[in-house]
Amino acid sequence: MIKISVMTTREGLLATIRGKKADRVPFFMEDVFLPHGQVEREARNRGLGVYRKCPSMITTLEKVHITSSRIRTDERKATTFIYETPVGTVSQTLLDAKPFKGRLDGIGGGLTEYFVKKPEDWDVLKFIAENTTYKPYYDRFAYFKKLLGDDGIVTSVVGYHTAYTKLLIDWVGTTRLYVDHVKYPEKVDEVLETITKNQEKQYPIAVESPSDFFEVGDHIDEAFIKPSAFEKYILPVHNKFARMAHAKGKITAIHCDGRLNGLKDLIGELEHDIIHAITPLPIGNLPIKEALEIWPNKILWINFEYYNMGLKAMQKKLLDILRSIIPGYRVVFGPSTERWVPPEYFRLLTKILSQATLPLTEEKIQKIERSL
Repeated sequence: MIKISVMTTREGLLATIRGKKADRVPFFMEDVFLPHGQVEREARNRGLGVYRKCPSMITTLEKVHITSSRIRTDERKATTFIYETPVGTVSQTLLDAKPFKGRLDGIGGGLTEYFVKKPEDWDVLKFIAENTTYKPYYDRFAYFKKLLGDDGIVTSVVGYHTAYTKLLIDWVGTTRLYVDHVKYPEKVDEVLETITKNQEKQYPIAVESPSDFFEVGDHIDEAFIKPSAFEKYILPVHNKFARMAHAKGKITAIHCDGRLNGLKDLIGELEHDIIHAITPLPIGNLPIKEALEIWPNKILWINFEYYNMGLKAMQKKLLDILRSIIPGYRVVFGPSTERWVPPEYFRLLTKILSQATLPLTEEKIQKIERSL
């Protein structure tokens, strides 16, 4: 008898992200987005993998007193966080998402008030960055690796976000950052430099952890990151961590789920192994086929979230993407269920991807199409 070797779900993903040949296109979902129940079990039985993000360190704010207060407006709640420091006080307000209407965690939530409201607030942010400390925390890795076994991997996020996107997304907001960077360039650059230097303290802690790979969690999108800003504030930071991780034999990724066409050349200069959560057209603006061609040494982790176009249209979209990645060795699919996905869509998606054996060919894709 001839013994046919079949990779486990974990083995297939690890082979792909290490630049080796897997036996099928891996498709993985973060555990917190799994739609638990019968449909999930069916998907897992078809080969859907799971990945769990674990912290590799404990982060502490020294000499910063944090309080919060909650208010309710209609059906929603908002929380104001107040950071008191020896050099001043700042606050930000987070609005809860609306109750579930098509998204697992609701929709429409987010920061409605950022930290910086006057020039002096930049001094407070500098103090917060200077007094952020880290210590190793590897305890969860062994447990979750044992729990997932051959069904998945354990990853870790480093520097979520790096300095420039932390200001854009978490602390300041795009408008205020752009305006203040013109009006008070020294203050803004001082905070950027302070955050960057502080986050570098995470790197040696992270690379010693037993994570299967590391994601540096920036949300890259040309809509709010200019090429000049990417080149100055993002590229060197990411490459510094990637080199340190690679010296330890570790795999690294950058989270790029936005519009990337205007940044594609600079993204090609990143030394990361994986471009994580690249989103196909029309939500993204860089075709997957082109991305594979211009980044010949990168693994593409595809963010697939096309569940609002009808079953037939979604089927065509997914098959078209499979055709664009032939022979398919440098691709991982991430079927996103961060937004609510009807069970019939989830079933169809996993039925298609479970048949995507490698190397992909037009004949194989036509066979998948006939099976639907």
